[in-house]
Amino acid sequence: MAEVKKLPWLKETSERSGFDNFDYHGKKRWVGIKQDGRTIAPEEFDTPPPSTRPLGGADISGSPRQNSLTTDTPLGLNYSIQYITAAGGIRLTNDPWLRVAGSNQTVNISVDPQINLGTQGQYLAVECVGSGILLEEGNGLSLAGSSQFLMGSGGIITFFCDRTSNLWRETSRVINGGI
Repeated sequence: MAEVKKLPWLKETSERSGFDNFDYHGKKRWVGIKQDGRTIAPEEFDTPPPSTRPLGGADISGSPRQNSLTTDTPLGLNYSIQYITAAGGIRLTNDPWLRVAGSNQTVNISVDPQINLGTQGQYLAVECVGSGILLEEGNGLSLAGSSQFLMGSGGIITFFCDRTSNLWRETSRVINGGI
């Protein structure tokens, strides 16, 4: 009886996830990529490789900002943060991606509308980058997931503007620190 020979190139295993890739009729689903000396699947490849720079906060040798009395966003970041109050709500800008934060505490927006209306079919993404903001059904909003959404830092909600009913209608949400 002939001995069955194992052919090493028929199976390739990712050294990161442990998933196998088998050769199916001469075609592989993926071809391993070397990263940091390990063979990994293409979807596991870090592009670009992870940064060695800190994500934020104070540098070991300095302070968090040059001037500790200002909360202004540095000019090089090309975006601003709206600090939301209950009576002020969320104001539209020309940017389809708004970054908002409560004013050092969770803010329940009470103004009607909670977000100024845009143009018919306009899309808007709102990302909470600080203290929480509570959005509630009504007052210009139609929420899909529940009657309210408490956005914590990192939470994102997207809307499209329906001028027929004068509502921002929710299309999706990412819960990160919210409920």
